[in-house]
Amino acid sequence: MPISFSELRTPRLILRELNPPVVRHLFNNHTGPEIFHMLGCGSEQDYVAIKERYWLNFIDNPRLSFRTWLLIDPKTGGLIGDCSFHSWWVRHNYAEAGYGIWDEFYKKKGLMSEALERILQVGFEEMKLQRVEAFVLPGNKPSIRIMEKFGFRREGFLRRRFNNEGRMENTLAFSLLPEEFENRNRPLDIRQLINAFETQTLPATAWTHEAHLSVGLWYILEYGLDIALCKIRPGIIAYNLASGGQNTVDSGYHETLTIFWMRILHRFVREQQGSRRYEAIRETLFASPYADKNLPFRYYSRELLLSARARGQWVAPDLVEM
Repeated sequence: MPISFSELRTPRLILRELNPPVVRHLFNNHTGPEIFHMLGCGSEQDYVAIKERYWLNFIDNPRLSFRTWLLIDPKTGGLIGDCSFHSWWVRHNYAEAGYGIWDEFYKKKGLMSEALERILQVGFEEMKLQRVEAFVLPGNKPSIRIMEKFGFRREGFLRRRFNNEGRMENTLAFSLLPEEFENRNRPLDIRQLINAFETQTLPATAWTHEAHLSVGLWYILEYGLDIALCKIRPGIIAYNLASGGQNTVDSGYHETLTIFWMRILHRFVREQQGSRRYEAIRETLFASPYADKNLPFRYYSRELLLSARARGQWVAPDLVEM
């Protein structure tokens, strides 16, 4: 009996769905070579991987299900990877997302982001998921960037969670809620930004130069320079660590830049006339030279500002006095 696959389309991909009824039909009614052909497998290794994942390990469990989409190149019909909710806890409305591109030729082209966005839409809109989880090896930088792109929030560091060819690996835990996915491209208002910064839940992609200055300006207006520095300094250090970064002599927190920008913001606020709302002051700030990302290099030589000494402690400018 022929089988008809449910498929989704993105600009560059066909997403061919596998789910429990489809897998059960495939392996009960078709031979290995037939399945190989229908799934677009390019090698015996692809076929074995699918069989192990979706048949040999298949659990006929009403509480636990899965939905997987095989990534097909529409030009060649070849299988290049997958994107899935490989553990879907039906009763509790959450699922674990997983993804991978198996063919090296198709990597670093943005295809996985294209597929995952469509799959997340299905998860939140059709499946009514209230939470999507993902677990990523700490060294998997491309996967971490995908998490950040879609607004996943890092929730923890899990020890010995993943068996990688007999070796137990640690993983980073991420999650995404439907409202976060829906609002992923909307700018946060200042109270949301401050809360996300202070609770270390702000996605790394949202911690931009503009966000730095917005938080610093808020602290200056609320507390004055001295207390603002006492709040933003440990805040940045904690945020860097929570986002998977490190505070070392080469990366992470920079004491001189932090103090420099807080003094610049303090100077800017003093120059404003009268009492004005935060939003208006912020708008004026970003229309002024004070918000120029390269402003520190008018005061510092590149060699001094990028030195380990300047990162670890306050260093006065060597070009122009503040």
